[in-house]
Amino acid sequence: MDSKQAKEREFENLLNRFADYIQIHIHKFNLYKYGLDPDDVSQEVRLKIWKLFYNEKTIVNYSSYIKKIVNSSVIDHLRKIKREEEIFSHERHIAENELTYNLEISRYKSLEEIVGTAVESLIESRRQVVKLYLMNLSIREIADYLNWSANKTRNLLYRGLKDLKKALQDMDIDYATQE
Repeated sequence: MDSKQAKEREFENLLNRFADYIQIHIHKFNLYKYGLDPDDVSQEVRLKIWKLFYNEKTIVNYSSYIKKIVNSSVIDHLRKIKREEEIFSHERHIAENELTYNLEISRYKSLEEIVGTAVESLIESRRQVVKLYLMNLSIREIADYLNWSANKTRNLLYRGLKDLKKALQDMDIDYATQE
């Protein structure tokens, strides 16, 4: 028998000797209440013992060392669950914000479409002035752009806004209550 086979046999004997000990220490944590499978933790413990054993580290008290390995494995799994919950919570928060944002955009776009339809119903001269006004141009800027007097522009704007208000009310939109 070569040294590799001897090591494997020694490793198997160690696991068999401490199998109940490992299971008892894993089950004392009541992992089911955290949604963990004790077999997963047990597998991780075996891997850690295997790495330790094959790195030829000298261990004087196996039971104490195995208990540390069990404890660290359980803690690792609990930390992993906590990280996943934080990521899930963060992703859910982002999704909720995105949904709220999308609802605001759709509400804005539908309101924009409604106002656009109402503006298109105005007579041509008032429609031009109201459109420019809705693009945040001042009466003076609109008058200069259209080569009209400030008085003519102001009168068409006020009449156009009055017509727009009526058109929106006819569409059952009360602009004063919109956010």
